[in-house]
Amino acid sequence: MMKTTITSCARLSTSHSALTSYFSALCIALPMILFYLLISHYSGEAIQFGFEWIPSLEIHAYFRLDGLSVLLAGLISGVGVLVQMYASAYMKGKANRVTFHLYLSLFMLAMLGLVLADNLLLLFIFWELTTLISFLLIGFFHDQSVARRNAIQAMLLTAMGGLIMLAGFILLGEMVGSYSLSIILRNGANYSHHSWFLPSMLCIITGAFTKSAQWPFHFWLPGAMTAPTPVSAYLHSATMVKAGVYLLLRLLPVYNDHELWKIILCSIGAFTALWCAVLAYQQTDLKLMLAFSTNVILGQLVLLIGIGSSYSVTAALLLIAAHSLYKAGLFMVVGNIDKATGTRERHELAGLKSALGMSFIAAIMTAASKGGLPPSFGFISKEYLYKASLEFNAGIAITMVLVNAIMVSLSLLILIKPFLTKHHSNAAVITPVEHQVFLWLSPSILAILSAIVPLMLLSYYQGFIINPVVLELFPPSSLKIIQLWDGFTTALLLSAITLILGLILYHAYPWLRPKVSQFVNLFGAGNTHFQAMIDTMIDVAQWQTRLQQHNLLSIDSLQFFAVLATLLAYGVFNIERFPALSIDANYYELVLAVYLMMTAVVVVKAKTLLLAVAALGCMGLLTTLVFLVYSAPDVAKTQLLVETLLIVFITIVLRYLPKARNVPKHNSYRRFVNLLISSVVGISVGTILWVISAADINSQISDYYSLTSVSGGHGRNIVNVILVDFRAFDTMGEAIVVVIAALATVAALGRKHYSWGNDTGSAPAKVKQVQS
Repeated sequence: MMKTTITSCARLSTSHSALTSYFSALCIALPMILFYLLISHYSGEAIQFGFEWIPSLEIHAYFRLDGLSVLLAGLISGVGVLVQMYASAYMKGKANRVTFHLYLSLFMLAMLGLVLADNLLLLFIFWELTTLISFLLIGFFHDQSVARRNAIQAMLLTAMGGLIMLAGFILLGEMVGSYSLSIILRNGANYSHHSWFLPSMLCIITGAFTKSAQWPFHFWLPGAMTAPTPVSAYLHSATMVKAGVYLLLRLLPVYNDHELWKIILCSIGAFTALWCAVLAYQQTDLKLMLAFSTNVILGQLVLLIGIGSSYSVTAALLLIAAHSLYKAGLFMVVGNIDKATGTRERHELAGLKSALGMSFIAAIMTAASKGGLPPSFGFISKEYLYKASLEFNAGIAITMVLVNAIMVSLSLLILIKPFLTKHHSNAAVITPVEHQVFLWLSPSILAILSAIVPLMLLSYYQGFIINPVVLELFPPSSLKIIQLWDGFTTALLLSAITLILGLILYHAYPWLRPKVSQFVNLFGAGNTHFQAMIDTMIDVAQWQTRLQQHNLLSIDSLQFFAVLATLLAYGVFNIERFPALSIDANYYELVLAVYLMMTAVVVVKAKTLLLAVAALGCMGLLTTLVFLVYSAPDVAKTQLLVETLLIVFITIVLRYLPKARNVPKHNSYRRFVNLLISSVVGISVGTILWVISAADINSQISDYYSLTSVSGGHGRNIVNVILVDFRAFDTMGEAIVVVIAALATVAALGRKHYSWGNDTGSAPAKVKQVQS
């Protein structure tokens, strides 16, 4: 019997493991299959496909496939598959491994939607989806407080930028008269003198800067390094952080001729690259080095887009691909180091070459591309960066030489000491991990691509990616022939200077790094300033809450009705013409009105809660009679049921409410204020209803419901059709509100520590029985 049970459990475990593997494989393959289906129809010419989504609002789910979207979609799918393969080995044995693969796949699909969307509003939806899913990925190890804090920080910043960007999208769409990107790209530049042109540009730049971690929003990206290494290798090198760059590059035809566009992008991009290079240089954590160097590349990309020339766009397209390949590979190598030693601190690492041989080879090739050594992909992208900078401004070119020299030193810092120095007693203990093939296979593939693209695939890359993008932005004469060797040029000289200066900075690192840290500490960390801002906002909110909320319902109600009375009285005094007063009512209508007023007086003047509740019930029943008098039997039936349930619930709740303590009694002045406010509200509402009822009412809406209740809602009861068909979502929302209020009431009354009017603080026995 025992043996049979063990065998069954083993089979169940094996079946679950197989199911997990199949699901993970599906997550890995799905985005790549989708990309293959798309690319099979692409031949270098832009194509559009999709369907009408919300025609009444002119929102269409159209997608656009051109050189730029093919580049980003290829990186999203290709690097994504390699990261998923790497994650299958890296996350092995971790809890919720399948959930992690699912999150990554959902993020891939959201990014694909973002770069393919041909509608601004659709792009925004995918933009916010990437923000939400990245929050789940950054905070995946949610049992760690630092992961939760950094995930919230990233979401707050990027979501805030997304909302500002949405405002820019709306301004741009309304200005052009369409939210279609294809139409906006053709006609948007013609509206440069429109009053909304500049605000839309500034809003879109802000959204792009938050997503692509530009100064002063740069700090969220290194903070996101608390995420598992596959997340860093994917979101923060190849995909999510490139979303802002993609948006700026996509809208370049619209804003490229505006002088402020160039000033903002060039200045912020160059400063971000230089400042984050300095921040990267002072790090000892290898992953943080890579994180800040990602900020550097993003700054360079924004700079190139700001330059807005054929050379700069070509350089940007080269740099986007080169950076995605080598940076994702380097993140995976650092992840292997962390997995093998349990640390990423540079001074604790040594002798990794023998234990992580394949990772070492991948590190050499990716670090060479990062440092810009020929003939790597990073070298040719750096060459064209220099060519574009020299064409634009010599000062920018010199700044980029310093920035790239720091990048060269970082490549050497990541490579030499961890791998090439001998292992010693103070170094971290090394555990072999490369028996898991995917840990070294994925970074090796990325490293090989970094080497072979400029050697074997450069013409293909130019024909299918670069040329279509450049031709869309500039005349055919602006096309640049990309080649690995372009002779002895000024750009080549700058590359040589970069390598020499990088070697100097590498050797000066031991004594220069502390001085750089002292300099950086003078300005404080960006995340510290952001947290101080959040804390200040919370303190102001708490102060405002203490000022406005006195924990007394009577005072809160008085404030609310005082504001309401003021607004209603203002509306009454602004009525231009009052109708003639005429009383055309039957005697039973007057009787109902008198009874309603009498019950209202009883509710207010009742000395006991039971009498007040009874009077309130009578008021509800009299209201039911009013509906019957005015030929609304269905509404009357609903009113009767609601009033009955309401009275029952109120009676039950009042029985178990705690006794009121320290409640100030209302003096004559307070009673007069209450009477005055309630009188103003009542008289104003009555006056407004009197004026409205005397006016000619447009029956267009009611006629529409009468004509379409059968054909549209398949019901002859117009009220019911309106509630469950025409206003279905509104009715569902109201039902949800009622359910949430009921659950909150049950939770509040069922709390064990609630004060129930006695000194023990325990609930009555009857309530405990109900809870059980």
